Amino acid sequence: MHFLNVGHAYENVARYTRAVVGDQPDSAGLASSYREAVSQHRPIAAPLLGFAVHYEDSEWGNYLREADVFDGIFKGLRPSTAEERNEWPGCVAEAVEYVRDLNPDLGRLVDLLVTDIIFLPSDSTGGGSAAHLPGLVALSPGVHWSVHDFAESLVHEATHLNLFVGDMVHGLYTKPVNELAADGYRVLSAVKFGQFRPLDRAFHSAVVAVPLMWMQHQRGETELVDKYTGSLRECCQGLNSKRALFTPYGQLLVFQLAAFAFTLNWDYVEESISGDKYSIYAVAG
Repeated sequence: MHFLNVGHAYENVARYTRAVVGDQPDSAGLASSYREAVSQHRPIAAPLLGFAVHYEDSEWGNYLREADVFDGIFKGLRPSTAEERNEWPGCVAEAVEYVRDLNPDLGRLVDLLVTDIIFLPSDSTGGGSAAHLPGLVALSPGVHWSVHDFAESLVHEATHLNLFVGDMVHGLYTKPVNELAADGYRVLSAVKFGQFRPLDRAFHSAVVAVPLMWMQHQRGETELVDKYTGSLRECCQGLNSKRALFTPYGQLLVFQLAAFAFTLNWDYVEESISGDKYSIYAVAG
């Protein structure tokens, strides 16, 4: 699956940064070039290295609140406590190390794509990201979150960010995203059971379910597999029925997604993350 492959992500990021900043970055300079590029697409610049941590009363917090960026995700926003600010950065650092240990290439994907993490404590636990704010991940941790919860949220949002970059470079849809919310283009969601969602959101939700199911499988848990397998397959059937709305690149990703959904082949996921065969996508012309 190209949407999980670290080599494909590196290639897409290189194409993206070349288009934005004009230089062809080498492997050593890719992370800094990416940060230079995303800084031109956001109101607040990215850090030169690693990721920066922010809170709801920061410059990022003020911008997100004024622009209503995550209003549909985080309900009941509240101020973070001193204890939370002392604890959460360490939880994130531990989660990143966990991902790197679980699969080094999955860790590289998170390291490359995530530049900023903002904590937005609310009644709704989970994460958020936005196509027009590349590199930024928002988190609302639950009271009893473990390192696995932080890790899964980071991978979840990094996969969104990766798909956003792939869309910018190759294009996923044959219509503008703002048209894909029309009733005729909606697809049954993979994670919001029984809900028909805009095509792009349904596709994203199905894609990001794959690495989370794999992560839980790696530690012998079946919660997400049991919960999402049926709805993921229904979503894939819906996406396939709308394949004319996907570009050739988008159709490839839908096909790969369905290949996993209907087999639950865990070796396929692991091969997708690191395998050379998923690192290259021929660009027409």
